[in-house]
Amino acid sequence: MTADNKQSFDEQPLSRREYREQLARQQRQGTSARPADTELPLQDSPEMGRRQFASEHKQLTAEQKTAVLRRKLNIAIVALLAAIIVVYLILFFVG
Repeated sequence: MTADNKQSFDEQPLSRREYREQLARQQRQGTSARPADTELPLQDSPEMGRRQFASEHKQLTAEQKTAVLRRKLNIAIVALLAAIIVVYLILFFVG
């Protein structure tokens, strides 16, 4: 990394818009802030990025909900098995 790419502690970090504008200017001038192999394509529109984020968020929340339901189901099964065993023991010793 060169000295001009590093930010000093006194500088304010760039906002997303400023960073994208800076990248666009550098691409127009023919220079790049990142190596070509790690350069990410810019989104066609901000709406596309929002849709992608929303779909990933829905998938993530669906996976989280599935994990929570799976855990609750396992707890319910163990509780029912314990209750059945307790009932059989009571019936065996009382009857």
